[in-house]
Amino acid sequence: MDHEKVYKMSFQKIYAALVNKALRKGRTKEEVDEIIMWLTGYTEGDIIGFEQRDIPYGEFFQKAPQLNPERKRITGSICGIRIETIEEPLMQEIRYLDKLVDELAQGKAMDKIKRCSQEEQKMWKCPKCKREFKNKNQSHFCGEKPKSMDEYIAGQDENIQVDLFHMRNILSSALPEAEERISWSMPTFWKNHNILHFAASKKHIGFYPGPAAVEHFAEQLSKYKTDKGTIRIPYGKIDDDLIGEIAKWCWITGNHA
Repeated sequence: MDHEKVYKMSFQKIYAALVNKALRKGRTKEEVDEIIMWLTGYTEGDIIGFEQRDIPYGEFFQKAPQLNPERKRITGSICGIRIETIEEPLMQEIRYLDKLVDELAQGKAMDKIKRCSQEEQKMWKCPKCKREFKNKNQSHFCGEKPKSMDEYIAGQDENIQVDLFHMRNILSSALPEAEERISWSMPTFWKNHNILHFAASKKHIGFYPGPAAVEHFAEQLSKYKTDKGTIRIPYGKIDDDLIGEIAKWCWITGNHA
């Protein structure tokens, strides 16, 4: 097998194939995302961001925030090869995900797929969307996809809505000619293309102006955690001038999120 060829493949294409595999068997995209988050430590916002700013598949695993130690309990065959015998570490990580999505498509319960202990199986289940979380009443996107920014913000916890409205106002002022939309389930500013997005996470606002913008403003963004195309802004720590400047730069340069 040409490992390097697999590592250079598009995350977008492989992710779409994994989701389609699950959908064909009556499972959901959200379940695939849940598996990926459990395995890699990425957030829901991270995955949405990677769907838009594509990266090589190998890099996706190399940059994983926190690989779950329980993944070592994943055994069995995938593509005719026993996972536990794979010597190349990066390829083994990739095959872990393949195996988990295979189990999902085969109808296996999520707690079994995630190798949960009996204690972990006592997780809180959201009464609306039926997704399970470690913490009771954990904040998450729930229900039908929002149709507007107002609806998106209204669906978030009350204690973070002020920051989300503030972020929206900064971007609206900086981009007066842009249209407000919901794209990839996130508040988006659009004019012939997606200019930028933002989204609520548990402890921060995910701001997605694209890789070029993050690179261009790297020095000013040193106070925030950033990744390829992503800026994580803790609640209560929004820099109005900097966010506005980034938005205007995206507009002037024609940068795509």
